[in-house]
Amino acid sequence: MKAVFLLALMMAPGHPAEMTKMVVRLMGPGVKQGSYAALPRTVYRAGAKYARMDDPPDARQLMQKTTIIAEPDAYSINEAAKTGTHAIDQGGKDDLHLPIVLPFDPNHNLGDLDRIEFGAELEFFQHARATKTAGPEINGKPTDLYELRGPWGKAQLITRENSDVPVYLSWTTKEGTYKYEYITYQEVPFQASLFTRPTGIKYREIPPPTEAEREK
Repeated sequence: MKAVFLLALMMAPGHPAEMTKMVVRLMGPGVKQGSYAALPRTVYRAGAKYARMDDPPDARQLMQKTTIIAEPDAYSINEAAKTGTHAIDQGGKDDLHLPIVLPFDPNHNLGDLDRIEFGAELEFFQHARATKTAGPEINGKPTDLYELRGPWGKAQLITRENSDVPVYLSWTTKEGTYKYEYITYQEVPFQASLFTRPTGIKYREIPPPTEAEREK
């Protein structure tokens, strides 16, 4: 019965047929090779409504973070402690964003790079009219290189040749160059269970922001 229910949920109106699965690894200033920050993370994106991020377990901090977005619901969960928060997105319908650069640029010094998102990397570079050239050969395979330059420095996206599949994404800052390696980037069947509210978790409800907080 459970399998039948999940299949019906997956095929229900409003659910996308596929989702993008990404496994990414970060390199950059302060990210030591082999450290927790350098471990791979898994990201899922399905249309403008569904997303999920699974961080690796951190035994030292007793933390294993999972973030689930099923607009308008957003959950931030510590799988190790079985605790989490739930919030209702106050933005517009299907207002899903998965920023890549923004978490490293809290003061917005990198211009429009804050708008680069997981699952829409090439779309951003093409819309920004990035320069496209032949990229380096990686693992014996040709690539395409998209590059943007500005007063903040430069950003580069390397994709598999003639495709939208990223291999590397990098951008420069005053501290140095940050770089994401895409270990996996593939379209897979949509799995509704990944975006449902996990059970067995003690949740704390996050109230919507006040008008004063919105104006800040």
